[in-house]
Amino acid sequence: MWGERTPVRHSQGGFVSHREEFSTGEFQRPSATEERFQLLVQSVVDYAIYMLDPDGYITSWNSGAQQIKGYSAAEALGKNFSMFYTPEDRANGMPGKALAIAREQGRFNGEAWRVRRDGSRFRALVAIDAIRDSDGELIGFAKVTRDVTEHWEAVARLEESERRFRLFVQGVPDYAICMLDERGSVRHWNAGARSISGYDSLDMLGMPIATLFSEEDRLSGVMGRLLKEALERDSCEAEYWNFRKDGTRFLAHISLRALKDEDHILRGYAHIIRDMSEQRAAEQELEATRELLVQSQKLDALGQLTGGVAHDFNNILQAITGGLEVASLRLAKGDNAQAQYYLDGAARSVERAMHLTRRLLAFARRQPLMPTCLNLNQLVSSMTEMLERTVGARVSVDIKLNPSVLYVFCDANQLETALLNLAINGRDAMPNGGYLRITTQPGPPGPNGQQFGSVSVADNGVGIPNEMIARVFDPFFTTKPLGQGTGLGLSMIHGFVQQSQGMVHLDSKLGVGTRVDMNLPLCEPPTPRD
Repeated sequence: MWGERTPVRHSQGGFVSHREEFSTGEFQRPSATEERFQLLVQSVVDYAIYMLDPDGYITSWNSGAQQIKGYSAAEALGKNFSMFYTPEDRANGMPGKALAIAREQGRFNGEAWRVRRDGSRFRALVAIDAIRDSDGELIGFAKVTRDVTEHWEAVARLEESERRFRLFVQGVPDYAICMLDERGSVRHWNAGARSISGYDSLDMLGMPIATLFSEEDRLSGVMGRLLKEALERDSCEAEYWNFRKDGTRFLAHISLRALKDEDHILRGYAHIIRDMSEQRAAEQELEATRELLVQSQKLDALGQLTGGVAHDFNNILQAITGGLEVASLRLAKGDNAQAQYYLDGAARSVERAMHLTRRLLAFARRQPLMPTCLNLNQLVSSMTEMLERTVGARVSVDIKLNPSVLYVFCDANQLETALLNLAINGRDAMPNGGYLRITTQPGPPGPNGQQFGSVSVADNGVGIPNEMIARVFDPFFTTKPLGQGTGLGLSMIHGFVQQSQGMVHLDSKLGVGTRVDMNLPLCEPPTPRD
């Protein structure tokens, strides 16, 4: 049945009309209309358009058929159309099935692989229409084939890309990756979503994603606000407590992105959830550990403070007691001059005790301060001579005052004491001499927008090791040799500045020097009285 027949007579160009093919008499010349139709079909190059007899043998052949299939009209006419099918389809009887469907239903449509003359394959979109005469008798078939290989390959690539994307999304276990429609209902639910929430895709498909929220959040319209924000800003992020299928809750970090096409029309949302419960618990545990460490450090500092204070006060009390005892003996012998000497020594010890107490109060931020709005430049300038005498001739004191007047609110006496302490520290850090630079300038803004005036004391001394910088404000901690410092100077400065609602910062490098900035709150200058 599928062999070869003697070609019927065909017109120029290889296309034969129905009338030519199936007439039983002499050859009849086509009418003008038929000729125009033949020219039209012959001019179509993107479609293979040809006729088959009732048994499937080719009776006409247009230029589009020759271009797509590679056969000339002389090679194709009289051959059975099954020659274009793949060996597998021929073995399965597909050509006969296609004609049978067209014969019974009037038309067959399909898409499959076809074979060109050179053996290469192409993807063909096929339509076969049954042709009947006025009496309804089948006289043949009209067959149209289009090469859709490029389109098919593009679709196949897209489907493969989508398949890989689905596999990728499904394979992410740590994130719930969901696709939502324009109203926020679930259209896709990956394995990560099932793992995190406990809900299967059958539970959630078509359901609003707000199902995961608490009843209170659902009633307050949280999800609606998130969808609106994502639509307006293209994306948004938030953290809310979500609930699993078993009723347990988890802290959900939500990333929501609006999906819009090239015309900016909303097509849905990408909804990504990450379970932050373990991370939040770890952060809380770390914070609790840090708090315990801080408390431990406070207890350690308190122990050092207690020991140091007891030692210093014991020395002072011994000096006072010894001085008073000797003075009593001298008075009993009538030696008033010697008695006065030892009484003066006891008085000096009392003064030392008072000074130590002031330092302790400053460190504990309990010392009553007497803050005033003072001119920072004026106070620093007035201390120039005192600072130069304190540090000695081997240290050069360089004072640079800000061109603008800075008024700060603090206790003038405590600020002077702090500057003297820093000058002495700088001097001790420069045993071979150096320079001490004291500068005033506007300080950095505080966390609440508070403005500060800053006074800095910098030296070019030996510096402080990095591992010690964090402890320099601790009580009784000193970098000086044993017996050359109480360790209360910087802690007193820290307490004074903090009590004045300011900030203190220390920066130091070995072999380069140390700089301490005291940032004190700015204030309005006092109004002159008439």
